[in-house]
Amino acid sequence: MIIRVRTQKAAGDGSALQPGDDTSMVPYTANRSLNGELSGQHDDDLDCRERANAVGSPEIPATVLRQVVETSLAGTCIADREGRIVFANASLLAMWGYDLQDVIGQPVDFLWLAGGEGPDCIGCALSAGQWSGTVTARRRDSSLFGARLSVNTVPGPRAADLWLLVSCMDVTAQRKAEDAPGHPRSLARTVASMPARFVDPAGLDPAIDTSLEDLGRACGACRASFSLFNDARTLVGTTHEWCRPERESRRGEFQTLFARDLPWWVVRILEGETVLVDGTSREGRPRREEREFLKRHGVAATLLIPLHLQRAVVGFVGFDRSTGGPGFADEDVALLSAAVQIIASALDRKQSEYVFRESEDLYQVVLDAITDTVTVVDTDLTLLLANDAFVAWCEELGLATDVVGKNLFVALPFLPPAARQQYERVIRTGRPLTSERALRFDDRIVVIREMLIPIFEQGNVGRIITVSRDITAQREVEDLKSKAYSQVERNMEQFALLADHIRNPLQAIMGRAELIDDAATTEKIRQQVQRINGIIDQLDERWAESRKLSMFWRKYS
Repeated sequence: MIIRVRTQKAAGDGSALQPGDDTSMVPYTANRSLNGELSGQHDDDLDCRERANAVGSPEIPATVLRQVVETSLAGTCIADREGRIVFANASLLAMWGYDLQDVIGQPVDFLWLAGGEGPDCIGCALSAGQWSGTVTARRRDSSLFGARLSVNTVPGPRAADLWLLVSCMDVTAQRKAEDAPGHPRSLARTVASMPARFVDPAGLDPAIDTSLEDLGRACGACRASFSLFNDARTLVGTTHEWCRPERESRRGEFQTLFARDLPWWVVRILEGETVLVDGTSREGRPRREEREFLKRHGVAATLLIPLHLQRAVVGFVGFDRSTGGPGFADEDVALLSAAVQIIASALDRKQSEYVFRESEDLYQVVLDAITDTVTVVDTDLTLLLANDAFVAWCEELGLATDVVGKNLFVALPFLPPAARQQYERVIRTGRPLTSERALRFDDRIVVIREMLIPIFEQGNVGRIITVSRDITAQREVEDLKSKAYSQVERNMEQFALLADHIRNPLQAIMGRAELIDDAATTEKIRQQVQRINGIIDQLDERWAESRKLSMFWRKYS
């Protein structure tokens, strides 16, 4: 509903409006009588009717508007364009503790902290047309309280007319009621604030203690406890607890359980059921068992919520209410179950982190024992792990040794673009890849042999293990061996040719000896030629054996 009001011309001091001016609603002014009558009322109603006929839409008479605003439960005041109060209803005066004459003509923002201490509500409303929010209000006795404000600009019948309509409610009393023990909103806010406590796994124990206290107070309990079973389910102990001063603490107490004679409530908890014991009969159980349970613990009602870790019940969180106190409503049970789930999630996260760190430490020990350089990178090629051999290699090359968390190509800036392509190929295909490459680093040439091994996570390559070895010295030895083998083969080939070259002259000598008439001389020459041929035959056999040995060396060395 839009209320059309007409601006009043301020008096000389700007603190009041004068009757008889052009108005369609006369607010609280110095000329307003204490019994609530407005001067010039009939003239104003007549002006309203005349303007209604002129613009085609009826104006609300001042008397009606006054009655509507004064009967409002919200504190309401109207200020002029300069922000000075010209109207205030009884609710606002009672809320702030002022009399009417105390507020008329005052800047409206004197009711709350402003001017550097709070928001510029009036400025925002004048620029945007409205403003709403919570401010810290200041009463007449200087006490502070929270106020929910709604500031709107209200246009008048003329373009120059503009009023500020301020509506406010005291939210402090509402918050106190909601913060009272047992109030649903109090418990809901407590549960909503819990996740922020469990961000740091190192502060898990203090977070559980604080949460138990807040939950216990919010739900009106006299005790909130956190209990765990041992692995064999033969013991249950209270590890964390909050209780009121009149209650005896059970923190650190353990109860022995017997597998053949478990208490009925433990059986239900181990089956994952929430147990609510308040003396009423459920599922055919005799009320006597519940009465004995409550009498033994000295409470009127108990709520036991199972704690699940990795689908197994490892304990429970209990809430006790004193004798004569109210029971646990369904809404309380749902909110407290959500709180227990938050604690279970934090425990599960810490346990997973512990297992991960333990396995990571084990992997690190294994990796450090390997003489080859080993790194683990993710799909963004960020180094997640690096063994001691890799760190020592970086130190030898004069590179930074704090490589974990850095990009691989930042840690090893001399890697060629082909290396990135190989990683991308492994990520894309999911197949391992072995390669060798020569890297130039300053005036050195380093030969690296590396193997890229993909690690799959949920069916996709999530990480890549790189095993690298500096084979520069090995490559140099292999080059020397290859050169030596080549030289030996060349020498053997030359030796085979030399043997042929020796046999040809021997045949010529033997032919010449056959032409000599001296038989003794011929026989002597023939014997020497045969002796030389025998030596050459022995050399040929040794050459053949050497040839086989050379081929064996090439194949297996």
